Amino acid sequence: MVGDHVQLRPMVRKLGMALEGDVSLLERLYAQEGDISGLKKTMLDIQYRSPEALNAFPSTEFYQGRLRTSPRNEAKLEVLKGLPFPWPELNGSIVPTVFIDCPDEEDFGGRSKTNEGQVRVVLKVVELLKPSSPDPEAAPPSITILSPYRGQIQKIKGRVPSSIPVATVDSFQGRESDIIIFSTVRANADGEIGFLEDHRRLNVMWTRARIALVIVGHAATLTQGSELWKRALGACRKPSNASLFDPPPQEETGATV
Repeated sequence: MVGDHVQLRPMVRKLGMALEGDVSLLERLYAQEGDISGLKKTMLDIQYRSPEALNAFPSTEFYQGRLRTSPRNEAKLEVLKGLPFPWPELNGSIVPTVFIDCPDEEDFGGRSKTNEGQVRVVLKVVELLKPSSPDPEAAPPSITILSPYRGQIQKIKGRVPSSIPVATVDSFQGRESDIIIFSTVRANADGEIGFLEDHRRLNVMWTRARIALVIVGHAATLTQGSELWKRALGACRKPSNASLFDPPPQEETGATV
């Protein structure tokens, strides 16, 4: 039996949820102390997907610090140097976990949560992830845009190249992309974060990235609503030039005297 019990559980109806039908057999067995009836629990503890700077947070937060990184993964960061995106640096090395604070409130009234301000920032991120001097012999890094809300997905689709997948976190489980852009959507005075409360969803989102992760969100809402998200943002850095993502200046109206 093989799987990852700290990623998203299967979807079940209310009765199934009440009967814990969403808890897989693997999760039930793994939660028991010691070996079970001659079965031995083993963790595959070396990951070959992402560099250590990306792996450190999920390893500590979800895998008790046991998930190690293959040394060969570190070379993946080199591709980021050819992109005009303002990557933060630490001790001379690019930090591939970035958080962009967007002050715009979430939109109200729709059936699914949306945030037009975050859409604007996401589009700017996509623009800055185009290679400055494309290498005709090398494919550019793949980009995927994720969000927990279908409404936000629909707002973004059609405004980015068709080559860039735009999907919910849940539908992208089991897949991967060089660079993940994640729009959290939620931004409100009450610190309500909805779907973002699920630690499994955060784990799935974070671990889809092979090279870099760019999160667009409202820091005050996320940190007010969740200690987990407070730690997640602590694992990220601001862009080296955050002003690139500021909203455009409001045009002045009215006559001048």
